[in-house]
Amino acid sequence: MLAIFERLVQGLTWRTAQVAQIALVVVMAITVSNVFIRIPYRPIGGAVELVEMSGAVLLGLGVAYTAIMKGHIMVGVLVERFSPRVQGLVELIVSIIALFFSYILARELLFYAYDRMLAGYETGHLKIPIAPSIYLVAFGFIMLALVLLLDLIKAIIVVAKGSEAP
Repeated sequence: MLAIFERLVQGLTWRTAQVAQIALVVVMAITVSNVFIRIPYRPIGGAVELVEMSGAVLLGLGVAYTAIMKGHIMVGVLVERFSPRVQGLVELIVSIIALFFSYILARELLFYAYDRMLAGYETGHLKIPIAPSIYLVAFGFIMLALVLLLDLIKAIIVVAKGSEAP
């Protein structure tokens, strides 16, 4: 059952990472185009807005994949000296705290996006609604919460068994 959940989370985070990669390409294309067009012509109108929104999507959707690949900074140097059970306990505590904050972030972002959507907020120059990009960031934090839930389950197994999770 855990293996199925793990494959599901890995697949979903890979898909969100692919969307984040597209956002990165958009940011790079806009930035490079704006630099080259600026010299002979006027800068691209709304380039800053597009880069800001794409950057938010890039961050929000890339964070879950970073977490599942363990690409974040860890305190592993200190913790790796302990027994597997103590390591699992530390991972359990860290996962609970991170899961709580990810849940709060996702929930508040969903409320914020809904509020912005009802108010009709849009970008200043291009008049693009900002709510969809906020919803994407909230989805990214929901994905992060799933990754942290997976880590939490694995940590519980390690603490219970006293050895590595499967």
